[in-house]
Amino acid sequence: MHTNSQDRATMKCAHCGKPIACDGDNGGTKLPPCCSGHIHNRTCEPPPRCPDPGTGDVPQDEPPPKVKITPTRPGQDPQRPPRNTPADQGWFRDQVRGTLTDGPRFGPRKDEYLPFLVVRSAAGDAGARPFGGVFWESPDIFVLPGVDAAAAPLVPPTFGGIAKAGAPNTLYAQIWNLGKAPAFRVRVEFYWFNPSLGISRADANFIGATWVDLGNRFTRSASWTEARSAGVPYVTMGSHAIVRCPVSWVPQFVNNGHECLVVRVSEPMLDAASPDQFSAASDRHIAQRNIAVVTSSSPANVDLTLDLGFMPQTGLAEIEVVEADANGVDWLKLYKNSRSAQFAAPTHKSTWGLLPAQPRGSRQLPLSQLHLDQRAHLLRPRETIQRGCDPLGVQFHAGIADMKPGEAQALRVVQRMNGTAVGGYTVVLIAK
Repeated sequence: MHTNSQDRATMKCAHCGKPIACDGDNGGTKLPPCCSGHIHNRTCEPPPRCPDPGTGDVPQDEPPPKVKITPTRPGQDPQRPPRNTPADQGWFRDQVRGTLTDGPRFGPRKDEYLPFLVVRSAAGDAGARPFGGVFWESPDIFVLPGVDAAAAPLVPPTFGGIAKAGAPNTLYAQIWNLGKAPAFRVRVEFYWFNPSLGISRADANFIGATWVDLGNRFTRSASWTEARSAGVPYVTMGSHAIVRCPVSWVPQFVNNGHECLVVRVSEPMLDAASPDQFSAASDRHIAQRNIAVVTSSSPANVDLTLDLGFMPQTGLAEIEVVEADANGVDWLKLYKNSRSAQFAAPTHKSTWGLLPAQPRGSRQLPLSQLHLDQRAHLLRPRETIQRGCDPLGVQFHAGIADMKPGEAQALRVVQRMNGTAVGGYTVVLIAK
């Protein structure tokens, strides 16, 4: 108990930096008066992890340097004095000194001769971040189920394939360059995660990587053309390409193939991504596909344990299930291979919700074995917890007594930390 009290005494308020004192009478904590009402966060150390297979960690504390961007192009600086005046000459010398000591600076990336890599989080995503919508239903990550990567074609026959558990699957990604400069030797990395509401490097499972060359945003072809980068084949239409992961992925039976998929792209010289960055909401180099499709007729059930993921700081977490119109889930158009695909709402009422959060690895309760009316008393649409550093998970359940052809039910599970969405997972119950 004495050790625990000392640990609490060293905690500091994330808002004002003052220590949170230990209350010796009852083992509680005394909050600084200036922070009354605030949630006091502390930093969590990431769990130890092994290097990804076939890779080596670069011994550096800082992420790769990024191209320095200013709001305006250097020649259009509104603070520049009138041209060809003594003040302008001094201004120009200062600019040269700054470039020599701190490197060159560019204007907005879209206006400069630089690449602008994007893996879309949604249809119409042009790379602006932070991304305000549903960021875990990327239309640029594809699965070819039951086919080994060595035998897979360069383009999947359909773009809405569902992973097959316990069998080899081939992954693909569509990569875009929306910049004025081409991008060469772009590295494309593929990862899988256990079903999660918080994607981070701490839980990443590396599958494989490949390379691609992309033309600038003005380079467009009318059809797919085969090309090679570093000897690796892929298909391209100039400014965007479809690349195939060279390593097969075998999903685990324990999750029924419902794992999350993540793709990262980077060009280390002119458009780098931090090795620790896995957030699709805050970085255009990252895309997530966190979707589970459950095909059934009578009854339709799914029990899924969702990891809450590693968070660098503690805080107030809210996990919420939101019912969505299946016609608003654009990814289902890929699944049906039709832009005009339409779905009807289920005739029978669905039962869905969450069980309270538990330590990661806790036994999953078989709610599908209970009557639908009994399940409703155990489930809640929302759970709110004060998260510490311990890994947690939450069980999600959804069930419908009967589904008719053409019906679909979409449910989105979202985790918010201190009010900000940090992860999500989409479950779709669809009639066979």
